[in-house]
Amino acid sequence: MFIDSHCHIDKDEVLIRAFDAGVKGVLNAGSDLDNNLIALEMAEKYDNVWTSVGIHPDSVVEKIDKIRVEDIVEKSKHNKVIAIGECGLDYHYGFDVKNVQKEMFLRHIKASMITKLPLMIHHRDAEDDMIEMLSKAKSECCDLRGVIHCFTASKEFAKAVYDLGFYISASGIITFKSAQSIVEVFEKFDRNRVLIETDCPYLAPVPYRGKENEPAYVVKTAEKLAQIWGVSVDKVAEITSNNFFRLYQKAL
Repeated sequence: MFIDSHCHIDKDEVLIRAFDAGVKGVLNAGSDLDNNLIALEMAEKYDNVWTSVGIHPDSVVEKIDKIRVEDIVEKSKHNKVIAIGECGLDYHYGFDVKNVQKEMFLRHIKASMITKLPLMIHHRDAEDDMIEMLSKAKSECCDLRGVIHCFTASKEFAKAVYDLGFYISASGIITFKSAQSIVEVFEKFDRNRVLIETDCPYLAPVPYRGKENEPAYVVKTAEKLAQIWGVSVDKVAEITSNNFFRLYQKAL
């Protein structure tokens, strides 16, 4: 059983193709707390489809005066909401508003502490601030947990994430020829804290690169991970599915 632990979809036919490809679970990630109705409706229709609630770092400027910790907590009470996010820090495009990003990320961290739901974290070019914020929060709440989704950062950052007890997630990027440094991270990282995802509609894996991505293609990421680990694809499915339910306990 494969589980796409992070995607963005709004069409039932995409889900049906995923189920036909052997994907038996999908976390349809939220990225806008005010506009997550489609994801919630899809999650309500299918047993093994879930969602999350949060504000993507790209949207923090327009949302900083609208979304409070209490708003995130309230939205997370839905029975199919199993994570807080997608949230985090992205300094690649948003360095000029990094303080606003940090404030919004802190609100998500506080919501995670209150709800005991894991953080679904977007990270790009913000390693020092990310680790500093998570380390401080972890010292205040030892139960804090989460995943750095679509992991593409350094080995040093991966080590820091591991030390915090967090997970990392492999996307279709690991199938790219240019991704050797990322492959090396997944080769060494604790297999019991690795998830697989598509982050669709982006980042389609080889041989679908350049096409619109969808959850059915997470199997190709699993195949690459099997090659990296030297195990069968079925074993990757088993490991990553077990990891998913260990992290997202509300999905059980």
